[in-house]
Amino acid sequence: MNQNKQLVRFLALTIPVFVGIEIVGAIFLPQPVNTDVLVQNTEVQNSDSEEQLVSDSKSGGSARQNSSKMNEDSLFDALTEYDNLFDLKQALLRFVDDATQYELVEIFHEVREYPLAFESIHTTHWLRSVVLSKLFEIDSDKVQSLIEQLDEQTAQIVVYGVMSEWPQMYEDEAVKFLALFDTGLKRQGLLGLIDGSTSLHRSRVIEMGRELGFQEDYLTGLLDQHLLARDHTSLDNIATELENTISKGDFDFREAERKAVNFVLAQGLDSLPRVLEVFDAQSKGNMSQSTRMFFNGARSRLVSDIAVSDPEQMFEYLVSLGEALDVDLLSAVSDVWFGSDPETLWNRLEGTDLQDIRHDVIEDIIGRWTLREPDLALVSLEKFPPEYHDLVYVEVALEVAKASPFHALELLRETSDWSQTRSDREERRRNSDRSVAHYFAIDRIIASATRASPNSTIDWIESEESHLDDSMKQQFLDDVFQVWSKSDPYTAFEMAQQMPLSTDTAGFEATVLGSMGDVDQAIEWLTRVREGETKTNAYRRVMWRLQAQDRISDALELGSALPEHERKEYNEALARNIGHREPFDHLIAGIRALPSQELQVKAIRTRLLFIYLLPDTAPKITNKQLDQFKEFLTERENRLLDMGRRMFKDLIHEDLSE
Repeated sequence: MNQNKQLVRFLALTIPVFVGIEIVGAIFLPQPVNTDVLVQNTEVQNSDSEEQLVSDSKSGGSARQNSSKMNEDSLFDALTEYDNLFDLKQALLRFVDDATQYELVEIFHEVREYPLAFESIHTTHWLRSVVLSKLFEIDSDKVQSLIEQLDEQTAQIVVYGVMSEWPQMYEDEAVKFLALFDTGLKRQGLLGLIDGSTSLHRSRVIEMGRELGFQEDYLTGLLDQHLLARDHTSLDNIATELENTISKGDFDFREAERKAVNFVLAQGLDSLPRVLEVFDAQSKGNMSQSTRMFFNGARSRLVSDIAVSDPEQMFEYLVSLGEALDVDLLSAVSDVWFGSDPETLWNRLEGTDLQDIRHDVIEDIIGRWTLREPDLALVSLEKFPPEYHDLVYVEVALEVAKASPFHALELLRETSDWSQTRSDREERRRNSDRSVAHYFAIDRIIASATRASPNSTIDWIESEESHLDDSMKQQFLDDVFQVWSKSDPYTAFEMAQQMPLSTDTAGFEATVLGSMGDVDQAIEWLTRVREGETKTNAYRRVMWRLQAQDRISDALELGSALPEHERKEYNEALARNIGHREPFDHLIAGIRALPSQELQVKAIRTRLLFIYLLPDTAPKITNKQLDQFKEFLTERENRLLDMGRRMFKDLIHEDLSE
């Protein structure tokens, strides 16, 4: 008795608000379950136990005067004296603490008769828990008798509710309490204990269940079902965390990622798609550019963290989803897998089910490792497939170039095609799956070295140390002067004029004039360029710059100083350049600015050839837009236009207004 009094007093002092759980949910019990089910206090049940209750009352101690409120001032009437849940529960605890066995039974029946009088269904279960735990200490047979008097559905509700509010520090008593009942009620009690618990460890629940006679596999299933029941709330928490971070314009998504990782680890990989859906839903909202940049990597970081314990399992799970394979997620997992077992990873990527994404995944792995650990990636070169060693060198060089551009240039020499001619390189580029990023990286490394020291970069390219073919030296020197002209055009121009001319190539001063920021200054320097191919190339490069600035009349005037045959080629080159203008009204304005119908037709032909021969990359065109060309064409050209319209009708798009 003293132990139970200590429990009741402890609860009275320390529990301000008891937070219940959804005990009549669709997952476990039939719906609806309310006062109609709870009101089961029939005359038959009362009459069967009335005499015994009176006897229990006499033997358990004297009753309060005036029946201690139970007769004259019923428990239900006394509830009106309290205007908040905390005070109500304190009063009920004091009431139960002093109650006799008879009064405890009466309270139990009062609660069943007026369940909604106790603020909420959770308070009802809590009071039953307090009453039955005390009554269990006095007379466990009486507890068993009370439950057996209830119909099956009500008994399940009562036992479930009582255990959902059972004090968690009294786990052993909970097992003894449930041991009184049959298997069905034990199961409901365990469910209530699981759902109401906030601190019971999974292993302890399994231990308690085994003491009650359940198999471990069955108990594991109950716990998994419990996790699924909390699924929605947990996903909401993740979504709320993401929303808060995005609304603040923040870019630290680690807390949301942590919650998502813990959620998946707790529930298993089958919960991952639902978590990813939460992230995908948030990605559709408005967020700052910097926030979106960090958010876009959140999904990949999430699966990386989950994959740490078993990357192969995570990889196979993602593949098994049966949807379009997500390269970003598979790359993130492969990044982890490479760190533990690269050979198995490469063998898996050879699978026929991955042939369409293999190259992209491997490139991503290399990019991640060279960005994060360039030195380690270089030392571990043999861990990568041989055909990707060139890419490793280039990516490491790109990362090293930030601090040591000339060391990066030396790394480029290690690539297999570095010493090849320009034409051989182009042939390999067309016939291999090497991406544009590979060559773009080389351009960036050359640019980094140029910004650090253009003269030293030129010296290295021209030296035998570079191991470059003459045609590639010419190409990379052109890259150097493009970069140099933007930072110091005067010095770059002076240096370019001193560079010897190679056969059938233009001098690098043409490159400088076509790349420098001040076009008018470039026009002034045109008179200083060397004759021949250099002069022709320089004029055209400046002309392209003028056209891009919508200065077509200036471009035409610039070409007027050329000899007639050069001027004709120059103007035709201008017309072809105008033929690629965008948007369409800008194209029409450019065509109209050309001085002759011959040049206008040249511009239109260029555009039509682009559309009909390269439809995947060319801008779309409509019938109405084709009609706008007619004012610039001869009658013969218009007939050819209509012929082309019929021949390539599948490439003509619907007018927006239709």
